[in-house]
Amino acid sequence: MPLPLCCEVRVFSRRYRFAGTLDVLGRFRDSGAGGVLLDYKTGRPEDVAADLQTAAYYGALLEMRENGDTPEALTFDELTHTYRLADVRLPSVTQILQRAGLIDFSKIPGPILLAARDRGAAVHRAIHYLNEGDLDPAFQFEFPDYWPYVEAWLAFVEATGFRCATFADIPELTHVERFAVQLRKDRRYVLEPYRTPSDYREFLDLRRAQQLVDARRPNAWRAVIEAA
Repeated sequence: MPLPLCCEVRVFSRRYRFAGTLDVLGRFRDSGAGGVLLDYKTGRPEDVAADLQTAAYYGALLEMRENGDTPEALTFDELTHTYRLADVRLPSVTQILQRAGLIDFSKIPGPILLAARDRGAAVHRAIHYLNEGDLDPAFQFEFPDYWPYVEAWLAFVEATGFRCATFADIPELTHVERFAVQLRKDRRYVLEPYRTPSDYREFLDLRRAQQLVDARRPNAWRAVIEAA
C-alpha cells in the first residue's frame, strides 16, 4: 500500500492552540535534501497574508514532529470549518489572521467574494486529486472556467520538477522553504518565496495578543468563531 502523500495535511499546535491545513509539502527537482511547503492561491497571496499562513503551518508541523503527533489527532468539520483537538475547538490560522485584520474582504461585493471562494475551493480540490493521481478527466470539460488554473499548476510542476513528499520523507528533510504559488487564469503561475525568519514569531505575537484579550474577555473569541 503506497504511503500517504503530504497533500492537504491538517496540522495543529498544542502549545499555541491553533490549527490549519497546509496545501502540500514536497521537493523541487534540484532541492536535494531540502523540502518546499507550498500554498497555492487563485487570488493574490498578499491578500491573505500567505507569508504568515505558511509560517504557521510549518511551525505547527515541526511541533507535531517533535511531539510525535499525527494529523489523525485533529478532527475537522468541513461544513462549519471547525477544528477540534480532544473535543477542544481550536481557531484556524485563517481565523486568527482575520481577527487580526490581516485578511479583510468586507468591502468586496458578496457575489464576487462567493465566486472567488467557490473557484479557490474547486481548484484546491482538483489539484489535490491531481497530486494523488485521482482527478476525474471530465473536470476540465465540466468546469472550463477553473481548468486554466489547474493548467497553471501543471506548468509549475513541469518547470520545477515538483513532487509531493510522503510522511516517511519528512524526517529526511534537512530544511524546508516556503512559497505561495499564485495560479492565474491565463494558465501561468507566479512563485512567491517567503524567507523572512521572523514570520512565525510575528504570527505567534498575533496569537498571544488574542489569547490575552480572550483571558480578559472570555466571550470575545467565541463571537468571532461563531460568526466565521
